[in-house]
Parts: sequence; C-alpha cells; structure tokens
Amino acid sequence: MNSAEQREFLKATAWLRPFTRWAAAFSFKTEGLLPAAIRNLPLKLVKMILARQHKSAGSGCKSC
Repeated sequence: MNSAEQREFLKATAWLRPFTRWAAAFSFKTEGLLPAAIRNLPLKLVKMILARQHKSAGSGCKSC
C-alpha cells in the first residue's frame, strides 16, 4: 500500500476512530469482569469493518 492509498484509507475510516478507542477502553476496563468473548466483541466488530473497508479499497496483499 503506497502513501496515497494509506491516506485515502485513513480518510475513509476516520469516522470509526472514536468507536475504536471506546472498544479498546471497554476491553481493558472490563478485564476480569466479563468473559473474553463478550469483552472483545466490539474490537472484533471494528476489525471486521476495517477488513471490509480495506478489501473494498482494492488494496489487498499484492505479494501474496
């Protein structure tokens, strides 16, 4: 991924940053209180959204 693609990807996913921060904080704050599957669910959702956005941007692995 070149720098132009990186900038485009960052702009396209800027709306997700606050949710990502909240998801990480939620995971850390609930450690020991909730099971890992529930605690990490928001982070898994973020990962799924970012993977889908990355795939739709057409910037997949070129060396694979």
